[in-house]
Amino acid sequence: MDVFIVDERFSGALESVLEQSVSKLIKDVKEAGSALDEIVKLTVFLKTEDEGEISDMKVELAEMLKKEFGQNIPAFMILSQPSLSGNDILLEAIFVEKGAKIKIERNTFNKHSYVVLYSGKKSPRLIISGGITSPDGGDFVFECQRVLDLAEQLLLKEDLDFSHITNQSNYVPSLFSQSKYGNTNIENIRIFEKIRGLYFSTGMFKGKIMPQFTAVGTKAGNVTVDFTALSEGLPVDTGKSKKEEILLTGLYTAGKAVGDVKGKSVEEQARSMVTSIAGEISSNEIAYLRVYLKEKTDLATVKKVVGEHINAANIVYLEADMHDDDLRVFMEAVR
Repeated sequence: MDVFIVDERFSGALESVLEQSVSKLIKDVKEAGSALDEIVKLTVFLKTEDEGEISDMKVELAEMLKKEFGQNIPAFMILSQPSLSGNDILLEAIFVEKGAKIKIERNTFNKHSYVVLYSGKKSPRLIISGGITSPDGGDFVFECQRVLDLAEQLLLKEDLDFSHITNQSNYVPSLFSQSKYGNTNIENIRIFEKIRGLYFSTGMFKGKIMPQFTAVGTKAGNVTVDFTALSEGLPVDTGKSKKEEILLTGLYTAGKAVGDVKGKSVEEQARSMVTSIAGEISSNEIAYLRVYLKEKTDLATVKKVVGEHINAANIVYLEADMHDDDLRVFMEAVR
């Protein structure tokens, strides 16, 4: 995959910054000799915790994409996660690799845009969901159920189910705040995990490579699920390197490589992750590295570790809570 990043200090209201960011993306794409119809996924990270502003930005982005992309709208999502650059918006666009003989099919489900990639009629189909959310909000338990219901329905539309998922990222607002679950108040992340467990079971993946499931916190907004799914499912686990999985999905998530993080410093956690990534993907193959930090004060330490091991063209740093309260840094690499 190829990646374009727009992370600049534009002036004006958030709506104006979004418009300027999209315009800069279009300009950069043209100057690079690429085309907008090669974009398969677009993510917008916002520096705001205003629920109304987030909702407005979703509407604005949908309208901008329709105007600028026409029938070639990519899978997309908006997340309330600030860039540690300090800018109001960070825009991330993922492209099909130049010269790749990949066909791009653009579909909608319940007004939600998603993308399917394949190389031929009999080849596996890779579904890129984009951010699936429930506009209803309200009760947190219902919101989690509704989002996973929508994910399941999108998969069914493609004649797939949850066992075909290769990678799933879950974005949960106020990760460690508490909501009512039955008669008890428990943390939002634990509620989400309990409800996700109703849809997934280890039996689905028996004998196969387990998909990566990650959860990071957003400052505000709705629960969002973003997945890739392969029509043939993940390959049987033969004990070989995960490179086969990487080639199939184009995305490798290095969260589980950390293992037990309790008592480990942020530097130790970062070294564990970059070592794992470098062991699976050679440095010159990494198109993009996304780094989440729990504390802004850890930025210099983590940047130093990343710089020693990763030579990616694009590296961005975002502020977010993570699924494990002891986890202070989390990384995702796009091949």
